[in-house]
Amino acid sequence: MGKQIFAVPVLFLFFSCSNQIKHRLGTGDISRDEMAQTNSPEIRTSAEEIKTDEFVPVSGYRFLIEGDFDGDGKNERLTECYYSGLDRKETNKFYQDLPDYEQLVILTMQKKPYTFIVSDNPLIDTLHITSKEQQFGLSYLKNEGDLNGDGTDEISYVVNWADWSSCNTWYIMTYRNSKWEEFYSFPIWDWMLPDLPETISQYGLMGLNDKTIGSNDTVNEYAEEILADFEGLVRKMNGNKIRVIYRNEEAELDSVIIDLNDNKVTVEPK
Repeated sequence: MGKQIFAVPVLFLFFSCSNQIKHRLGTGDISRDEMAQTNSPEIRTSAEEIKTDEFVPVSGYRFLIEGDFDGDGKNERLTECYYSGLDRKETNKFYQDLPDYEQLVILTMQKKPYTFIVSDNPLIDTLHITSKEQQFGLSYLKNEGDLNGDGTDEISYVVNWADWSSCNTWYIMTYRNSKWEEFYSFPIWDWMLPDLPETISQYGLMGLNDKTIGSNDTVNEYAEEILADFEGLVRKMNGNKIRVIYRNEEAELDSVIIDLNDNKVTVEPK
């Protein structure tokens, strides 16, 4: 799992993505949202033909992090929320013993899910992640610490898309002027992240083949440890700089140094 994420043939890296996502600053994830279904096979079964009460719901992992995100010198708590758009209540992400991954995608789309992050400090605005139907919430959330020296902790997140692609985007967010702003984003593969405690994603030549789901009572403690120990793909360096590990335009694993001086992002040439 997380310990062998880089031992993947180059042939797989090339074919697993339908297009490349550029580095960008301060823009929404329009390209990735539009890509959510591009690598999906035709969904043959009508949503009306699958009943949710036929399968045992699995709540799914919820991320929770702490840090000083507004710079007031006190720690706040950020919690992932995964709601159904049908009843506007917290809902389950997965189902136990589904015959195939396609049915999981259909059941997910039926619920019209949306994902957001709330703080226990009511003065901190909600971070709205996505309301696209083909998503299982977050696959990663981390407090990165104060990356740019402005006194607030930045966070990173990755969306867990309900598609067949292994392409994804890593976002770095900062809380500035009483709202969340995208600080920087870069393209990655899903397999660069550790699996969530109750899921195992199986990747093939063209991307995701299947997602094996456990149960609420059998959370993989070993997987929880790997998730907790995962250092992420952002490294803070001296001189107000960071190094990120990403997927480059040649579909190869790469890294780049980002200069964050004066709250501006400058990508340094190699």
